[in-house]
Amino acid sequence: MPKEKIITGIDIGSTKVSTTIASVSESKVSVIGVSGEVPSKGVNKGNVVDIDSAVEAIATSIEKAERMAGVSVSSAFVTINGSHIETLNSHGVVAVSPNQTNEITKEDVSRVIEAAQAVSLPSTREIIHVIPRDFSIDSQEGIKDPVGMSGVRLEVETNIIHGAAIAMRNIVKCVNQVGVNVDEMVYAGLASAEAVLTDTERELGTLLVDIGGGTTSMIAFLDGSSIHSAVLPIGGKLITSDLAIGLRSRLEDAERIKIRLSNEAALAKGSDNVKKDEDFDVSEFGLEIDRLPRQMLYKILDARLEEIFRLVALEITKVNLNGKLPAGVVITGGGALTANVERNAKLNLKMPVRLGVPRGVTGLIDEIQGPSSAAGVGAVLYGVKLFRGTQLLSFDERRGNMNKSFSKIIDKIKSFLP
Repeated sequence: MPKEKIITGIDIGSTKVSTTIASVSESKVSVIGVSGEVPSKGVNKGNVVDIDSAVEAIATSIEKAERMAGVSVSSAFVTINGSHIETLNSHGVVAVSPNQTNEITKEDVSRVIEAAQAVSLPSTREIIHVIPRDFSIDSQEGIKDPVGMSGVRLEVETNIIHGAAIAMRNIVKCVNQVGVNVDEMVYAGLASAEAVLTDTERELGTLLVDIGGGTTSMIAFLDGSSIHSAVLPIGGKLITSDLAIGLRSRLEDAERIKIRLSNEAALAKGSDNVKKDEDFDVSEFGLEIDRLPRQMLYKILDARLEEIFRLVALEITKVNLNGKLPAGVVITGGGALTANVERNAKLNLKMPVRLGVPRGVTGLIDEIQGPSSAAGVGAVLYGVKLFRGTQLLSFDERRGNMNKSFSKIIDKIKSFLP
């Protein structure tokens, strides 16, 4: 029986850094160490703005997870986020290498995907992911795995996710400074999708919205693979800021009020929000008054949530995905716990909505069962697919060049194909 492998995911966000360590065997993924949510420093809207502070937060997070797991972390899959993340769809065509049967090989597949990723990008951009959507052989479309089939012309449709080179290098530098190598950068939206989406949702068409502290990441899936990604520079911290301004309170107190209100709303689900017309006790926060109308607090939360989902709706319209995502919207990330988030999403996006929580792992389930753990767990699951030989194409993080190991490439492709 093969030895178990340790895989680590580090989610570096604007408000928290979380580390997830898992023990991986052929049959299961068991979480053995988590750091919890270490307050993030030196990171704003997904970008590193203070290396020393960011290194300190990352080191604290890794140390906590290592202590719980009883293992030392030497490398990790690290999430990347920020409004610099962009996406494009690209087409590649090659002639099949001549042989007796015109049979398509792994080398042909790697060549056609390399042709697809030969897009014109500024020198300041680096490719993060190249995700094959489907292949065509001699104009026969909809092929998911062309290896072994016969033909003379091979084509592929891919989805390319790319980001600012400087932002990626700064994150790599921070992680390296704590003595940990970066196995691969993983777009936070894609990581969350690994943890919370079902195969059916990916196939039918769905939109994942990850509401973080400083940013909201989104990624749309259709026919089993991603077709569009975007990051909005707005998140849960603005909701807290709105409350602090409206109540003339400290940010820390506004955050506690938001969390208590959201927890209360979660408990009241199914009871028609019977407490909504009652006053809310804020006597412990030292405000000018001891009780506030709940309706007023909900209005403050709703205004910012409405703005977030209207921006999401505009993004969907911009790429012509209206009516093409029947599986609806899956909301995850720490902001998914905000009171009334599902109702606001339904009103503004006109689609079915559900909250996404991590799945597909065993072990310390209680520690990672909330939506805020989705990206960290997803980064681990992304690494698991690579370990098991079913991951999308890897790129050298310094140059953005394709890993030319042909024997691995075709297996890597399959994870994003049904």
